[in-house]
Amino acid sequence: MSYMLIELYTATPAWTALDALSRAAFFARIGAGMQHVDPARIKPLAMGPIDQDVPHTRAEQFYAVWQCNERQDADALLAAIDATGWHTYFTTTHVAGSAGGLQQHLAELAALPKA
Repeated sequence: MSYMLIELYTATPAWTALDALSRAAFFARIGAGMQHVDPARIKPLAMGPIDQDVPHTRAEQFYAVWQCNERQDADALLAAIDATGWHTYFTTTHVAGSAGGLQQHLAELAALPKA
């Protein structure tokens, strides 16, 4: 079973204050950091801006969805992201868990205890 990692993030004032040359240097650091990520174990599935006109959306500006083979791979990815200095420039919320199908998820919801 796969393990999913979803990131929701927004630029900080530190990011918006950076000039183009500093942003390019940061992106080079991101690229170098991602060289250590095993593409057979960690795959980027989708990334982009969050549509703000969707009902019940979040306030963050961007999202990224990663598919990992297991929890340890997601932990390694999070460590690699952190090592780039990402959290200086982006406020991030992480959502993670094992990937399952619709029927499995409905069973998980049905199994929740009564209040």
